[in-house]
Amino acid sequence: MDKKKKINMRRMLLIGGLFLFASALNAQQIEVGSVEFSGLNYNSDAVRGQNDSITLYLKFLNKEDRRVDINTNTINDIKNLIKIYEGETYIDKYEIKAERGIPQECTFSIVVDLTISQDDKDKIRESIINELVMNAPDSCVYVSFMIDDSITTSRPVTRDNYKSLEIDFNNKSEEQYICKAFCYKVQEFNEYIESYFPEELKTANWAFESNIAHRAKLDGHKEKNFLFMFVNGNIKHSDNDLSPDVAIEFRDSLLNNRDSIIIVPTIYAYYFGENLDEHVEDLLWALAEQQSNGKYVSAKTFDVNKFKEGIGDAMYDVAFTYKAIHEQYMGDIDYRAEWRNDTVGEGRLDIGSKEKPWPTKIETTTDTLVKYLVALLVAFLTIVFFILVMKVLIPFIKFRSFAIKYYKKYVPEANVQRRICHYCKQDLQPGQMIVAKCKHLMHVHCWIQNGYKCAEFGQICKTGIQEHIEWRELLGVRTIKDCSQAISGICAGLIGWVVFELSGRGLFNSLATNITNTFYGKGDQISSIADTCTEKVSAFLTIGLLLGFFLSLVFRYNDEYRKKDWKVYLKIVLLSLLTGIIGMAAFAVGGIIMCSLLSAIGLGSIPWYYSLPAYLLFSVCTSLALTIKSSIPIKSAMLGGLCSAVIGFLVLYFAGLFETNYPWMNMLLNFVIYGGGLGASLVTVRMLAEKYFLVIQNGVKAGQKIPIHKWMNATGGGNNVSIGMTGECEIQMNWEKSNKVAKEHAQLFIDHAKSLPMIKPLATGVIFNTRAELPVGKPSVLSNGDTFTIGDTIFQYVETD
Repeated sequence: MDKKKKINMRRMLLIGGLFLFASALNAQQIEVGSVEFSGLNYNSDAVRGQNDSITLYLKFLNKEDRRVDINTNTINDIKNLIKIYEGETYIDKYEIKAERGIPQECTFSIVVDLTISQDDKDKIRESIINELVMNAPDSCVYVSFMIDDSITTSRPVTRDNYKSLEIDFNNKSEEQYICKAFCYKVQEFNEYIESYFPEELKTANWAFESNIAHRAKLDGHKEKNFLFMFVNGNIKHSDNDLSPDVAIEFRDSLLNNRDSIIIVPTIYAYYFGENLDEHVEDLLWALAEQQSNGKYVSAKTFDVNKFKEGIGDAMYDVAFTYKAIHEQYMGDIDYRAEWRNDTVGEGRLDIGSKEKPWPTKIETTTDTLVKYLVALLVAFLTIVFFILVMKVLIPFIKFRSFAIKYYKKYVPEANVQRRICHYCKQDLQPGQMIVAKCKHLMHVHCWIQNGYKCAEFGQICKTGIQEHIEWRELLGVRTIKDCSQAISGICAGLIGWVVFELSGRGLFNSLATNITNTFYGKGDQISSIADTCTEKVSAFLTIGLLLGFFLSLVFRYNDEYRKKDWKVYLKIVLLSLLTGIIGMAAFAVGGIIMCSLLSAIGLGSIPWYYSLPAYLLFSVCTSLALTIKSSIPIKSAMLGGLCSAVIGFLVLYFAGLFETNYPWMNMLLNFVIYGGGLGASLVTVRMLAEKYFLVIQNGVKAGQKIPIHKWMNATGGGNNVSIGMTGECEIQMNWEKSNKVAKEHAQLFIDHAKSLPMIKPLATGVIFNTRAELPVGKPSVLSNGDTFTIGDTIFQYVETD
């Protein structure tokens, strides 16, 4: 290598070293004090995870809270020092670029004084508004005009309708009304400040753009509202204009009483013209500059950069794009930014929702098969869960509560020489474990041997019985029958969920859109809150129809004990359809309540508890609808509906707290547990509400009320009431002096297949309703008010709530 080549090589190495040193020095000089997450965007091409990307919009501030200069030269240095985490996962593969833009949360209201010269108006339209519209998402920018003594209603300006502004800017005005425009436009950011509005303006026929107020009050929006006023600085505002003192008083009253309802936008006032009128200067200074974060700017020498200064604080600096980490997203995602390994920013942003996770991907046949197999497994496990709760957990809790309360060591009473066990007739000894539920004391082991009840239980003792678990019967057919309503509800919920999935998780997008637009305005985009509400309401309506229909279908089928022909089936289907429509209407009202609360309070996301009114309404209305043409009591249906509402709502909320590989699992659990909960609740409260009695109508026992529900019910426990002369019968007819009554003359029980009370004669002479003699050994249905005669005694069967 010759000497010249060596010199050139040394020069290249020196230049390269200086460049690396300069880059390192520049990186060391960049100081970031905080990073703000200004928003996000996410895109999917419906291919399985190939191009699902999320873009975060970031704003960089230094330690003095001033904007960091981000450009193409510094972006690579920032890339080497910034770390972004999604949850606890470090995002190591990403694309970062300098990109200034306006977040969706910003709202800009622009009012233009038409006394400004045409050249300046063209500059405002072609440069300023064009700059803003092209950088801001649709529905962020609104434009209005001062034309003589009126101020036009703000209208949204987008890329599509921007050119139509030219006609409005060609209009002219002879006078300007700055104070009126100021008060009117500040009022437009609010909905609830009528008491502050100047009296002089209340009588005017103002037409406010409601979308501005809706947007302005949302969480994350309140500090991102801007009012830009472009006025003619050469002429004094009209003498007929509102007094500046009144306008300033209006502004100050809002600032001094600012709370969660009142919104005061950041105010920027720009004046045009070479000969500034001092009155205009004083007025603009008072309206804008006196506000801590506002300013007024001369536009005598027009410069678009001055306008950019007005919106600069609202803009983000960097677009950070990365491939989606998780298969699907269902709501709040926490983000964290680190600079030189120190946390400098945190944010929580919404991606998707629990009703409709993002992204919606095309399922393969294997995916679909796995989904429905897992759904069947979940339904089966839910059935097992309900059986364990209904047949094990609840009875065990009652059993233990009884034992703690009534199983005691025997302590002899004063002045009582001896006490005997009413079962074994042996003396009770001090310290022995006894059962003291009733006055007929018994040893604990005797109590258990007698079937967990008092030896005198029946006509003599009314309270001495304990609920207990028959383990040998737990896996029998009896358990399935006792839990049949809950199992039916789970199966109905599973079928409803399958249809919900096949429908795309929402069948009523048009109706849901109309409901949402009532509160947010047609086509409004408010950080996706309107779209999220639409999707949620659509899901509500679909859930209401499907759950109402299928739950009604199975419960009515179970309730119908008659032989089913096509008329009975048609009745079941039509009543189920009616129940589904009622459930859908209830969810529609719940959706309206949710949207109205979100709109009134101004939230930018939907809290989990905002679903509660919809579920309560649905549960109550559906349960009441189930009582139409059925044997379910209204009181029982109300209690069951409220119980299932609480269960379904808690499942909906808590299931969403756990991350799963199956994002549809949340709604599946909601459907099956809600269905099972409604079935179990209806059975439980009906069992508690059922009161079966025999009332003696004549003889020495006339008027005596025998509570036979102690021995028989439709959902478990004992199910036999024997009537006869022997002491083994639950009802011993020892008051009868004739020989007409057999030792065991008749039995009462519940037919579990029909869930109806029955009477079965065991001997001749059982007269039904004083007319016909019932055949021996053949059960007959007992209806409320029926009578039957055994011997000389007339019994009346009575049901009470």
